Amino acid sequence: MEKIKSSAEQKMALHALQKQKQILELKEWLFVIGFIGIASLLRVPMQIIPNVEPLTFFALLTGWLFGWKKGILAGASSLYISNFLVFGGNGPWTIFQVVGYGLVGFLGSLLRKKATMFEVLSLTLVATLSLQLIFNLGWSIFIGFNFFAAMLTGLIFTAVHITSNLIFATLLPKARKMVY
Repeated sequence: MEKIKSSAEQKMALHALQKQKQILELKEWLFVIGFIGIASLLRVPMQIIPNVEPLTFFALLTGWLFGWKKGILAGASSLYISNFLVFGGNGPWTIFQVVGYGLVGFLGSLLRKKATMFEVLSLTLVATLSLQLIFNLGWSIFIGFNFFAAMLTGLIFTAVHITSNLIFATLLPKARKMVY
């Protein structure tokens, strides 16, 4: 009799744990969807300053909080959705943008749970430089432009992108803490 009672209690406990896990996963997905929506919408008013956008922030944050799969999804999706809302929109360059921001979401997953500000800023710098390399590679492929010339002519945009992303990145630890 004692064995049957403990087995029933164990099954109830397991069932309760499974329900809690489902609720946590749902909350994660709601955050991811929210981050995608916020990043996409915030990109619209920020387009008046070229290369200042919140996509890197939200892709890194999603990867940091929820892992590489959701980070890639948030980065790639927020870019693709926001391209429908901004000047220039989607085009042959979109694939390079999607890959770039997906990479940023992946890189966010590499941050340790208790990453220092130096680690966050260093990874943001690597992510932004990776984005710029991917964007300029795509640009040079599609218009037949020399890759190094594309990098050189885009230097001012790269500087603005790095600066703005580093400023946004200073808020990443606070945002992570707030979500937790």
